[in-house]
Amino acid sequence: MKLSYSWPLLLFVLLFGFSSCEKEEEDEDDHDHAEVSINFLSPANEGTVADPSQTHIHVQVTSDEDLHDIYVYLQVEGDSSYIAPFGPMTVHEHATTVDIEEDIDLSSYPAGTEFHLEVEACEGHDCDEKETQHIHFSI
Repeated sequence: MKLSYSWPLLLFVLLFGFSSCEKEEEDEDDHDHAEVSINFLSPANEGTVADPSQTHIHVQVTSDEDLHDIYVYLQVEGDSSYIAPFGPMTVHEHATTVDIEEDIDLSSYPAGTEFHLEVEACEGHDCDEKETQHIHFSI
């Protein structure tokens, strides 16, 4: 009689144990992508560029694993078209730190024009997840 009560208890323990393992595996899969950090070094967010004819764009992207694809977009705020060479600029490197630097002439735009600079970096080779950051600046 005692044996018949232990079977349901054993079955419960086994089922609970398997469900715990599945949850742990799912949690590990959720963190299978690299942590990516995007830092805008120039221009400053909400800043004004002193010399629009030599606007220096400098972005640093870092990751705890090799980066693969990085996309950089620049556009006039409220305009859907992109400003070359950021339409988008695609950078494909296998490194944990990538510096993107470009000098661009924005002097053809009127003073006070606001720009939107956006960077999107893949968090793994398949690019299933992306880290995206943006800033705004004026001339």
